[in-house]
Amino acid sequence: MEILWNGVPREISGGITVAEFLAACGMKPEAVVVELNDEITGAEELCRRLNAGDRLNAFRIVAGG
Repeated sequence: MEILWNGVPREISGGITVAEFLAACGMKPEAVVVELNDEITGAEELCRRLNAGDRLNAFRIVAGG
């Protein structure tokens, strides 16, 4: 099935959760802000299974000083 990942179409296998997808992309869920279908998500949404057509964006948290 296809989702939009950071604005780019991406084929993924069905049944994968947001957390599993992020891990497969080398991202730690606790180190990113996740936007799913135009809404910023909380930790409870990481267990949500992705569906065809979902729009998923992740923004890395960077600290400066």
